[in-house]
Amino acid sequence: MMWSGQTADIQGQQNSSADSDVNIAADVFGHTAYLDGLASKINVNSALAEMQKELAAIPATEKVAMVQAQRLKPQLLDDEHVLQFLWAENFNATDAARRLARYWNDRYKLFGPDKFCVPMTLKGALKEDSLALSRGYVQLLPETDTAGRAVVYIDWSSHEPSVGYSEESMHRVFWYMVHVAMEDLNVLQRGLVMLIYPQEARLDQFDHSLWNSIAESCKKSLPIRWRSTHIVHPNRFFSIIHPVFMSSLPKDVQERVVVHSGTKMKVLANLLRYCLPWDRIPSEIGGCIDLDFEKWLSERMTKEDQTLLQKPQTSLSSSVLGGAFQRNGAPDQTASANQSSLQQQGTNEGQFGENVNPFLLNLSKSSNTNNGTNSFSQDGTAGLNATSNMNSDSKVSVAKGPKLIVKSGRKSDPRMDRAVQAKLDDPTLPLLDALRQGGFVFPSLDDSRTPQYTVVDSDNVKITQRKNQLLRRIRTAKKKAG
Repeated sequence: MMWSGQTADIQGQQNSSADSDVNIAADVFGHTAYLDGLASKINVNSALAEMQKELAAIPATEKVAMVQAQRLKPQLLDDEHVLQFLWAENFNATDAARRLARYWNDRYKLFGPDKFCVPMTLKGALKEDSLALSRGYVQLLPETDTAGRAVVYIDWSSHEPSVGYSEESMHRVFWYMVHVAMEDLNVLQRGLVMLIYPQEARLDQFDHSLWNSIAESCKKSLPIRWRSTHIVHPNRFFSIIHPVFMSSLPKDVQERVVVHSGTKMKVLANLLRYCLPWDRIPSEIGGCIDLDFEKWLSERMTKEDQTLLQKPQTSLSSSVLGGAFQRNGAPDQTASANQSSLQQQGTNEGQFGENVNPFLLNLSKSSNTNNGTNSFSQDGTAGLNATSNMNSDSKVSVAKGPKLIVKSGRKSDPRMDRAVQAKLDDPTLPLLDALRQGGFVFPSLDDSRTPQYTVVDSDNVKITQRKNQLLRRIRTAKKKAG
């Protein structure tokens, strides 16, 4: 949900077609014909040339982090990267250049000087955020909505910073999920929607500061368009906070937030009007997708490991950024002079990863595809016309989220089955004891020097993940019984 009180940037964009009342309504309902028209008019070479001019015009002091990133890892800032920001701003080169500079400034502040150029992977930039990640607070649904937009699912009841993670850590998790969504070329053009489920959350689990940070990132930094937010099955406390926040929001943001309440069938019917049919939403809110976040994390890590092994190192594909850095004074010297101020803004965490960017999107090449799904050539680059030929009424399956699992016949871990049964039989039983009764073994748990949140079981799965999985299974079992 875009809860942000920063109105200056929004008011400055009111005259753009993307923020007109007509296009806001189109964004909310998923009517994206105007985006198809934009795609057919794009001249990539002209857009990149204009972008170079706009980047050169930005004062060197406002793009220090971007210059530093280009010097350290130039392959992260190639033409494909630049084009992501052009898509996010509907090819308005002025706005795209500003968003690009802000992105790298914010990435530096959020990830710190040692990790802001590390690949956005689980073992890279997210290496120290496994605890926040394991909560399953932010998840990417396995399929887009019927308008081709990524769907980010947020379960407020999973947010428990008291277990040991920071607000910044969860913010980094959100960034990671958005970057995973951006691997789909259609999503780059069509944007994302958020699906928020607050029904089982407590009032203290709504983190105003975290959501302001996420709102700022979506509105100003991340190279993807936020189209709308849907709040499903709000509980009693939500009626308290909702009017307060909505009244402080700019008009164009308020119009992108939709609250769905009432019976399950009524909510499902309403979501369908916004391109969110029941077969593309989680079972928790009445859909048929049974999310298995632990499995998704495992498969995602395997995919990233394979990509890092297979993907050759890339270099800057053109002089768009390089040319911009050679103008407007002496950026290299300015970057060095301002490095001390950047050091104060970030935090020292981790080490640089491999000198690769595993998920570059080559939007300047075209491939022979007409089915609306990603098409990759032998060198791993993706075709542009996949973004303009998508049928919005067809089901777009993307390999970025947890797989759709049919509840009937699903084979589960018998140890977890026994743990669930033990907890149901004795609600006072601690989660750890239930897991042990189920058959899980935690070899290092008895070592008092080991923090519990770092403990793993004999399968090398963290204890926090096992507890989260057990809690979700218990909730599911109680819903079925009720």
